[in-house]
Amino acid sequence: MTDTPGSARRANEALAERLGVRALSLRVEQTTALTPSCRRIRLSGEELSELDPLPGQDVMVSLDGEAERTRRRRYTIRHLDRGARLLELDIALHGDGPGMRWALGAHLGERVEAIGPRGKITLDPESRWHLFVGDDSFAPAALAMAEAVARDQTVIVVLEIDAAGHEQPHEITAQLLGAHWVPRDGTAPGDPEALWAALATVELPAGPGHAYVGGEHAVVARLREALLERGMEPDAVSSKSYWRLGRQNAANGEPDRG
Repeated sequence: MTDTPGSARRANEALAERLGVRALSLRVEQTTALTPSCRRIRLSGEELSELDPLPGQDVMVSLDGEAERTRRRRYTIRHLDRGARLLELDIALHGDGPGMRWALGAHLGERVEAIGPRGKITLDPESRWHLFVGDDSFAPAALAMAEAVARDQTVIVVLEIDAAGHEQPHEITAQLLGAHWVPRDGTAPGDPEALWAALATVELPAGPGHAYVGGEHAVVARLREALLERGMEPDAVSSKSYWRLGRQNAANGEPDRG
């Protein structure tokens, strides 16, 4: 049995209070195909005027409600306009889970309950250069953080995409040593080889730097290991698994850890 809007709102408010974040009652304003494999969903809501996320943080969206269980998914805040009370989410389209079905089926005026902002990984203020590497599920967070890097610092981006022509737009103002878009070209998502090979060609700048790694669970582990083997300190590599090959994310949106 599906929850009523009122009960879904109350459940969200209780969860937000427990986590120390805001409950957000939003509506879909627009959906667009950002690339052939990425959907942008624009949401509006009064509470957005008071939201103050750090670059790379996300909101947890309630996809559906049942008496015993609500499934949620976490999506990076790609853009936020507090004055206009608008928030944009960019969602990678692969697999057939509930998050992708919601992204494809979201329609104008649809009500969306969410909480946020959430997420512990954001820019390291002590670093002079920043490397972002991962698959397309990480692209929204990577680009949001890269756009927040100061002009006098350095950014390197290594992101996997479905194919040439799926590169995502960005407004990075820092010195960009390379936006390395790595096409899968028919290889299934979750294979680490192409990203690992692309990362091996990247020269890491001198001085204090930080790497941010995101994407499929095993891919993230391999990329993190590669960076440590190249001499980066463990605390200079922030990593996050967004999904796990062959397993649906748990109800709270996190990859299954079993």
